[in-house]
Amino acid sequence: MPDTVIPLVNQYLATLSDTPAPDWQTLTCESSNHLLLGQWDEQRLVLRLNASAELAFGADRNREAALLAQLAGLPWMPAVLQNSPQGGWLLMRDHGQRPTVPLSSEVQQQLLAVVAQWQEITLDDSRLLLDYPALFDAFLPSLKALPMSQLLQQLVALAKECLLQLPAVGRTLVHHDLHPGNLCLDAEQLVVLDWEYGALGNPWFDVAALHQHCGLSVDELVDLPPFRLLSTIEFKHGLMQAGWLLQALETLWYWVRGLQGSSLTTRDLMQQTVQLLRQHGPVALTLAESTPGNNS
Repeated sequence: MPDTVIPLVNQYLATLSDTPAPDWQTLTCESSNHLLLGQWDEQRLVLRLNASAELAFGADRNREAALLAQLAGLPWMPAVLQNSPQGGWLLMRDHGQRPTVPLSSEVQQQLLAVVAQWQEITLDDSRLLLDYPALFDAFLPSLKALPMSQLLQQLVALAKECLLQLPAVGRTLVHHDLHPGNLCLDAEQLVVLDWEYGALGNPWFDVAALHQHCGLSVDELVDLPPFRLLSTIEFKHGLMQAGWLLQALETLWYWVRGLQGSSLTTRDLMQQTVQLLRQHGPVALTLAESTPGNNS
């Protein structure tokens, strides 16, 4: 793909300036997409070559394009020069380095403020809605040919059930892939990248990611806009459910798209699957324990 896309990108840049085309270099980072970095017209650019639908299972490039267009100009959104979902690439300004992990208190608080802001944005666009049951059902055809197929199908059913049991909150903008690798610090301004899973949806997914992947505490999260009408007990219970649901979704995602670019092993995925089923109750536990080799 780079051999076909880069000339098109360079042609586009030539319409903007007489500056010579960048010398594109591969940007090493954990991403399903292929990232290239280039210096052009006194600025650093990042060219994202979109991963295949198999590697980026569930990503919706057209929905992402609509989101990026509607949120353009907000300080925490990437500055996109050109986006070609059909062509399989996105060109944006480089927004600096990823923050160090674990996230500092300053970065955590800025991230919390950014999420609060996007949760209060009104987006009245049916193209941005995410159909969660359809998303979970989309896993099933690929799971049927995998090891532990019966358990994985059970995990999908339990995830759909868990989604319905979450404490009711209003629909908001949701990133759906919040972790430090999707954050950059641009002159101390936090920028959130990779909106390919972004949608109007259930904010419990982002709050669970803030807790599990970004280290924010219950006390910091309980005051986010969608949850202000919940009691602390209701919020803690919902966060526990959402945490399980997020782990289930991530586990299913790795089963379907494979482990390329990940430090996980198949054994890790098998153990995670069994653990998630055991956490969900006696029926799932019985299924898990009846599977040969699952004595961990």
